Amino acid sequence: MQVISELIDIPNNGNPTTEYIESELTKRNINPLRWAVVHVSDKIYTVSVANLKE
Repeated sequence: MQVISELIDIPNNGNPTTEYIESELTKRNINPLRWAVVHVSDKIYTVSVANLKE
């Protein structure tokens, strides 16, 4: 297994719940070991993700 650090842009829905962020990561086939929102704009959340790849 490898852990790959990535920055992912997710659409800003105005309500950044854990469920919303994790569902968006799952849609992108990302298996997050950990994640954090690192930037917020009017349209995008930038999320730093440690992606666990096999």
